[in-house]
Amino acid sequence: MDTSFYHVSERTIERVAEVAAAAVPGCRTIDAKLAGLAGRSFPRIHARLDQTAGTVTVDTEIAASYPAPIAAITDAVRTTIIAHIRTLVGLDVSRVNVTVANVEPLPANERVTWDEVAKHEAFAIATPIEVSPTQVEHPVTQPAQPLAEIEVHSLVDDIRGVVVPAPVEITHPQRPDPVRPSGVKTPEPVHPYQPAVPAPQRLAAVVAYPTEARVPFPPEPIRPWSPGVNDTVPRHPTLPPLQPLKPVTVERLGRPRAVSLPWRAPLREITVRREPLKPIVVEPVARAPIASAPAPQSVIVRTAPAPKPLKQITIQPVVKYYDRTR
Repeated sequence: MDTSFYHVSERTIERVAEVAAAAVPGCRTIDAKLAGLAGRSFPRIHARLDQTAGTVTVDTEIAASYPAPIAAITDAVRTTIIAHIRTLVGLDVSRVNVTVANVEPLPANERVTWDEVAKHEAFAIATPIEVSPTQVEHPVTQPAQPLAEIEVHSLVDDIRGVVVPAPVEITHPQRPDPVRPSGVKTPEPVHPYQPAVPAPQRLAAVVAYPTEARVPFPPEPIRPWSPGVNDTVPRHPTLPPLQPLKPVTVERLGRPRAVSLPWRAPLREITVRREPLKPIVVEPVARAPIASAPAPQSVIVRTAPAPKPLKQITIQPVVKYYDRTR
């Protein structure tokens, strides 16, 4: 059982479709580097591979020549891409979308005709690969050689005698003489400290004034505001009770003295020229009526339409030869 398999990437399919589209007469090949700063390269291929179904969807953007039969060129590009992918890659093509994104004019007295597009061979013939057989050569082995004797020197002979050091002599420390206690001196007696107590003082009378307890007034209820009713209620302010006035004594620290003032010139009449006053007419401002809330609208519940039966789609194969009588 053969367990070998292969995998083709989308980039490989795009490269095959790009070469197939460029081979069609009237399909121009433009390099982005030579087209300018904002130029694009053509043809542009984008392939999407479906691994489960084994099919390929190809989106193609081409640049056609002018004058040329653009409809015939797009059909030839679609047929050539399908044939090349089926022959070279071995995958089925489900859809090929061809978009003419640019038109390049041809030199004078040159054009692409229907006959040139119709004579284009869409099918690709794969080039056979010649594989030369590999010559199998058997390895040549040398005859067995007799084994040579190996002399082994034991390491036991190289072991030297171990010298055991002499035991260390232990010295015993001498015992010190016992310490004889001398007489203990009695310390002087400690006299207790007596602090001086101040003379007692008379207590001062404390006068406490009673605090009046004030009961807070409950807040007035809040009335809802309505636009058409003026619910302003006048309130009279509350004044504290009158207190008796205190006599004020003014002490004169100095005696008044006569002060001489300089002579003043009489005032002159000043005439002010004013423009006559203009009457001001205040036009009454029309107040906008109070807007009321809009009435609620009815809610429309959307209902899904009934499912319709599916229609059968018939895909017709592309015909290589074109009818020029249409």
